[in-house]
Amino acid sequence: MVYTSLEQRAAQGYLDLFPPFIPDGQAPVSVSEQKEFYDRMEKLYRLAYGEPQLFVPTLHEDDTPPPLYSGVSDPKREIQNHMKKFCKSVDSMVMQMYLMGANKEFKLDRRQKVILSRLEIADFTKLPPAWVWMAEKEHLERFQTPSRFAHCCFRDDYIYTAAIYEKAFGNEAFHRLISWMNDRGYKSFDIYDATASDCKFSLTYANPVWSNEFPKGGCEYKIKHTGISMRYEPYSSESWILGVCIPGGMKVYLEHFDEMPAGLQGFVISRVKRCDGCRYCVQTDKTGNRPLAKISVQYEGNAYSLCPYYPGYRFWWTSMDDTLADHIIGLLGFMDRFADNKK
Repeated sequence: MVYTSLEQRAAQGYLDLFPPFIPDGQAPVSVSEQKEFYDRMEKLYRLAYGEPQLFVPTLHEDDTPPPLYSGVSDPKREIQNHMKKFCKSVDSMVMQMYLMGANKEFKLDRRQKVILSRLEIADFTKLPPAWVWMAEKEHLERFQTPSRFAHCCFRDDYIYTAAIYEKAFGNEAFHRLISWMNDRGYKSFDIYDATASDCKFSLTYANPVWSNEFPKGGCEYKIKHTGISMRYEPYSSESWILGVCIPGGMKVYLEHFDEMPAGLQGFVISRVKRCDGCRYCVQTDKTGNRPLAKISVQYEGNAYSLCPYYPGYRFWWTSMDDTLADHIIGLLGFMDRFADNKK
């Protein structure tokens, strides 16, 4: 897709992550009032895309941002900085709209007042009923953003992200993976604030036999369940991400490497880092005596010393095909054998 500026590229993410209109028929506001609020939020994001200069004073020539997890020295980091500045402006507008609806203290700058006028809001003391209702039902913890409000998630019992990530990954192989998980009791969850990620609206499938806790989102850090996690990274050239959720890291599974089918062994070998002595795993050891956490395995006559800790493994991709679906199903099935051993 061709964009007129970096800021327009960043705005595309708001449209990509805006779900279909699914109202709450039991809400204290009418369906038509919910649709009015939905249309207004969609108009906000279309304004951000069509007229990004409303949100920031300077637009920058479009370019491809760096890949996910690029280094701080990557020359394209400046691209990310411009995109983040623009998104910060859009997010600030959404936050002020939320505060207005929740009858909390808000402060509008000149740009935000112009944007609200374009949204046909003139009297800040008489906001539409669905706007107020959506703001009042959003209970934010410290540092959280009003994601349900921003994405018009009217119903608490509906998975709004399913249709979004269906657009990105929805092919026959993906559907087969989802069916396999559904048949085995995995549950889907809207995640409104993914840890360790710029994503604010992601989808997780989790096997509840591992944990009764609501998933925290993502697939990298402190995961307590098997499953998959899908998210949108707005400042990366690889925006749509699907990853396998690996509870507790790879240690237990690498210790049972010999029990894996040969095809799964090859898949794991291809995704796990060989130990290079980086000493990440013993960085807190002040004695210098703790052994490295590497795990030795044999595969096709070769010996490997593998790292069991993230980021020593990467089980995430940007698309899905039959081979990958088979590998993910195999890995999930193997890990689920150890659900009774969870701590």
